[in-house]
Amino acid sequence: MTENTVSTPDIQAPGRDTSGRVSIWQLWSAKGETIWTWIAWAFAAYWILFTAGAFLNRRGLNELGGALILCILVWAVVDRLWVRVDAVSIASMATLSLSLLQVIWSREPESVGSFIKYASLCLVMALSRLLRLPAASSFKTRWALAAQTLIILIISLTIFRGGSWDGNTRHSGLFPNPNNLALIPLLLLFLVNRNDRLIIRIGAHAMVVVVLAFSGTSGAMVAYAIGLTVHLISGLSRNARFLATWLAVFGCVVAITLVAVGADQFLPDTRLTKQVSVMRTQFTTVFEGGDVAYYAQEKVLGSGSASAVWRLMHWRRTLGVYSEGTVVQELIGFGPGSSVSILGVLPHNEYLRLLFEEGIVGFSLFMFAWYRMITTAPLGVRYVGLILAIYSFSENNLDNFPFMSLFILCLSAGVATKPLGPRSGRMLEPAWPAAGQRA
Repeated sequence: MTENTVSTPDIQAPGRDTSGRVSIWQLWSAKGETIWTWIAWAFAAYWILFTAGAFLNRRGLNELGGALILCILVWAVVDRLWVRVDAVSIASMATLSLSLLQVIWSREPESVGSFIKYASLCLVMALSRLLRLPAASSFKTRWALAAQTLIILIISLTIFRGGSWDGNTRHSGLFPNPNNLALIPLLLLFLVNRNDRLIIRIGAHAMVVVVLAFSGTSGAMVAYAIGLTVHLISGLSRNARFLATWLAVFGCVVAITLVAVGADQFLPDTRLTKQVSVMRTQFTTVFEGGDVAYYAQEKVLGSGSASAVWRLMHWRRTLGVYSEGTVVQELIGFGPGSSVSILGVLPHNEYLRLLFEEGIVGFSLFMFAWYRMITTAPLGVRYVGLILAIYSFSENNLDNFPFMSLFILCLSAGVATKPLGPRSGRMLEPAWPAAGQRA
């Protein structure tokens, strides 16, 4: 073997190989532990600023905390630039560049703030792939992140319940609205693994259920139910998975049929069943472009009952304004922040907002990156990415930078443990010689 040749250890034997070399996995894991510790401290500082801002009504402290998180990630990635850049990083940076060009061309001051939020998220997506962190559920100080998340949730559930919605039946805790609060417990699902005690794994899901009930967010409830069902089915044997999948599809068809014929009136009177009832009676009007007096509906059925049909109306209007744009606007969008400046309010659908603001090109790049992030994530956490992807059909989640940044880091963590291909025994990176040894 020549002096420049580098051997590769077997993928089943990480650590030191038979030649006495220290594998990249030993160095990668050690460095990954250090970076996760930096990230945990950065988020601890952010949550302190966030809580102080909530109590003191100084929301500007959130921006300071977000800048701190970005600085830590940029600092950490400098030490990891030897890792190959993957398609997610390329697509994320391409989307960021497209948004920057839109801001330069539009020269509208109000678009700068929206661009900073969007660019920060794209930057985190790119950096998360370069860091090549070990899985969030395996690093030693994961409990620091879990403790931070639990403290924020407990404060939101008890001490500082925040504003109330829908006749005091929904609460936002430390967050601007209940929809933001509903996202936070999903972080706990990244921090547990199958080796943890059963009570810990069940406890993480129990906290998700409690917070979803406290926030009363229908979209998050539906997304969690679908994502968890997919996750449970994926753990079955091949034959059982086939049967369970078709049973789930059949159940969905039956549920839709029952809703269409009005059988939901026999279900308990909840916010979700009221929304379904209003949507069933008003869907044709919305589809044909008519107006729906959703405030009048809420006077009869209660606050929040018409929120679903309001979303349908706004989605239709968003698509209508987008289709009336020029060819250039349809290709690259109306620019960051344009959905608010033109439509007056966010579309409450992240996919429609991306299409409207970034056009077909930006939408395709972002969706490709997001799809790759979910499908290349470790099997045990892909369903958490699916939950957020489904929930984004009814809510705008990308603006929640602290949640999204940690969510993306956890979703991308552990990707480097995959081999290059199903027939390849080589890892993504070669082994490095131990300190003081010659290759």
